[in-house]
Amino acid sequence: PETITEAKGKGIVASEEVATMEVDQRRLLHESVVKKLKAGSLKEQWTAPIGLTPAPASRLRNFIIVSEILVGEAGDTVTVPYVKDFDLDILSNVGDALTPKTGLLGTVTTTLKEAAATTSLAYADVEKMTEQVIGELEGKFGQASYRAEDKELLTVLYADSGVPEVDHSADSPAAFKASYIAEALGKMLLQGKEVNFGDCVLVINATMYEKLLADIAGTQSLAFARPDAIRDGQIRQLMGVNVSISNYLPSGGTPAKYSAYLIHKNAGVLAPKRDILIETERDTAGRKVKVTGSHTFGRVILDNKAAVEILTAFTA
Repeated sequence: PETITEAKGKGIVASEEVATMEVDQRRLLHESVVKKLKAGSLKEQWTAPIGLTPAPASRLRNFIIVSEILVGEAGDTVTVPYVKDFDLDILSNVGDALTPKTGLLGTVTTTLKEAAATTSLAYADVEKMTEQVIGELEGKFGQASYRAEDKELLTVLYADSGVPEVDHSADSPAAFKASYIAEALGKMLLQGKEVNFGDCVLVINATMYEKLLADIAGTQSLAFARPDAIRDGQIRQLMGVNVSISNYLPSGGTPAKYSAYLIHKNAGVLAPKRDILIETERDTAGRKVKVTGSHTFGRVILDNKAAVEILTAFTA
């Protein structure tokens, strides 16, 4: 703290001041956009940053590799570099020859996807707008972008036939128990993956989350170990695994049954091209202002053995 205080006079800005400056800049941007829209500007365009979201509805970008921003248009094939985990060879004698490892460094290709939404505001509504409305709009587009990323990441996992499975699709009644997590962790370890505390995220939907809470509440040992789950109704981590709630779990079969996933942080890469792009365009004939937000990103699975699909009996 003393160093920061002394240095501030020398042109170095403390972290809390940087955060305040960023908030002020966003507010000024929002005020400028509202002012121009009210003045009749035909077109406006700006970007909104995407960060991390808090648990328990944490998104997958919090728990996997996020690459540097890519350059390209939606539909373009782009290249994503990667580095995989590896073990050192234990040599019998110092200086012995090494066997080269393959696939540790490399690149994979993925196609950029675009997720977008549009709406319209009547001129009369634009006149009532404030800078807070723009901030709220950015927030809603941000949450929608997180969900779009989740859906695409889970979709590519579901389409990969090489992902190991834990099958509870015949359970009756449908349930999601803490033991499923232990079973999935064991399956991942059998694939030769090193799993440390916080390395994995469990992706389940709201119904599975409810069943998991009920399982903890009904199991004396779990209730003793995780009283916060009963007291607060929230599970952020269990057995060293982060918990994420998503309503975009993939399903298949007849009848269609939903799959949950245990995903290691090294399983895949999310490659966002840029922050959310928000655009407005005045429809003079319709007396409205069109508002469109879009998010472009790539997603690719690096290691399909670093994830486990948990087949469930849930059909809704």
